[in-house]
Amino acid sequence: MAQTELPEVPDGVLLVTGASGFLGGRCVRELLRVGVPPSRLRCLVRDPGRAVRAGLPAASCVAGDLAASDEGPLVAAAAGVTAVLHFAGSLKGIRAADFDAVNVAGTQRLVRAVQAGAPGAHFVLVSSLAAAGPSCDGATSALPAERTRPVSMYGASKRRGELEVVGSGLLHTILRPPIVYGPGDAATRLLFKQSTAPLVFVPRRAAPVSVIHADDVVAAVLRALAASPRGLVLPLDGPERSDMHALSVAIADACGRRARLVRVPLGLVAVAAHAADLWARLWNRPGYFSRDKLREVAAVGWVCDPQPAAEALGFRASIGLATGLAEVAAAEGFRSPRP
Repeated sequence: MAQTELPEVPDGVLLVTGASGFLGGRCVRELLRVGVPPSRLRCLVRDPGRAVRAGLPAASCVAGDLAASDEGPLVAAAAGVTAVLHFAGSLKGIRAADFDAVNVAGTQRLVRAVQAGAPGAHFVLVSSLAAAGPSCDGATSALPAERTRPVSMYGASKRRGELEVVGSGLLHTILRPPIVYGPGDAATRLLFKQSTAPLVFVPRRAAPVSVIHADDVVAAVLRALAASPRGLVLPLDGPERSDMHALSVAIADACGRRARLVRVPLGLVAVAAHAADLWARLWNRPGYFSRDKLREVAAVGWVCDPQPAAEALGFRASIGLATGLAEVAAAEGFRSPRP
């Protein structure tokens, strides 16, 4: 875990959405590690059997789908909980409705369920820096959702999800992590594959980015759970910043390789993104690379301001980029001897 001195988890039952996903699953494992019994965890999953086979305690799993019109399972899952950790979200989509189904409508259904069954619960929403919009210095990363300017369909959906929570009347905290990486994540694996290819195609301009390890995000979530800051939007910065060129070089270095960067104009990247979208529509299988993602790639930068989280939670990310990338390289089998 990123930070060893974590505050105690408050008493009561915790509802975790996205518990079988990358971040949600890591959070559940950490809660169990620090002594929260399975009986105090309600892990909302679409397929409890599959979730149990993936390692979640059977006693914690409850069936429910944020994208389903039947809200009964959500109301039952939320009844009497003291806190909600909302990780679930759609990261890939072909059209805006693909993101909105969970990020907006699903959040709206969850909010209604909590209002009905646990109106005093603390609602922790794990959103995204994409909801805030681009920034080279982090100055806009903590703006309230009604003032933000996302540039992608994904970012717009996360912003609207934030607005659902803000307007709910529930005690809430919103966290906005930037690029999140760690072992066991499909997007991280894709980034490693791209950065260890014989040629690494990158945009000509090296946009500045904040990067954070998944364990640091979980540490921030648990601190927010304990501190219960009311109505705050807190960006989560990593311990060091990078840019998209330097990040590819650092990934390759962690794998014992040398990145051979090929800088390409955004026009060529746009052609590739258009082709990726056509392929996704043909097979109805959205990918991580698309014209929507290109809108984020073309932005001036994605940098978080660490100060709000430091002041409200006492949170500072602790996993350095080289350490975290080396962990991924070893865990995912990317490490090879340097020639």
